[in-house]
Amino acid sequence: MRCDSEQGAYELVGYLLELGHRRIAVLSGPPTVSTAADRVAGAARAVASAGLPEDVLTFFTGSYSVRGGYELCRQALALTPRPTALFAANNFIAIGAMRAVREAGLNVPCDVSIATFDDVPESMVIEPFFTVMSQPAYDMGRQATELLLQRLLGEGPQEPQEILLPTELIVRRSTARPAPDGCGDAAGLHEVQTG
Repeated sequence: MRCDSEQGAYELVGYLLELGHRRIAVLSGPPTVSTAADRVAGAARAVASAGLPEDVLTFFTGSYSVRGGYELCRQALALTPRPTALFAANNFIAIGAMRAVREAGLNVPCDVSIATFDDVPESMVIEPFFTVMSQPAYDMGRQATELLLQRLLGEGPQEPQEILLPTELIVRRSTARPAPDGCGDAAGLHEVQTG
């Protein structure tokens, strides 16, 4: 049982494209990990579906960790021209990326937007609060428990099943339209939606 990482990444990068971002750095986990591969594929599909060139995306791979996100983001910010948005493949990468952005003296979302897969626990909330593709953790746990109980009772299918659960886009304050002059362009801010 897992969430649909490919579709979730497609929708999240699609949202960044709708805002007008055309230089997006994808900060991903190891390519041998299925969720990383799915999220990279979803990002690429979003760009292709929008009829945009592949070079809208630049890919960086590392570990699914805060340190990994920090290092990947530093590499991304060294590009010329600099990306206007970062798509972090998980929340730990996003936290590391936020640290690197701040260390570079940049502002989120005025200078660079950050969107991430996985919501951030309330105890780890950083301002600006991340725009996320949220996974239904409670539903995943509930359905897995129900399947296990059915198997233990000899009910339901005994063979392995693949169940994909949908994700949910939650727009918060870490994303905005790209502003030509960074924070000097207040019109680049996007109305915050929570949900």
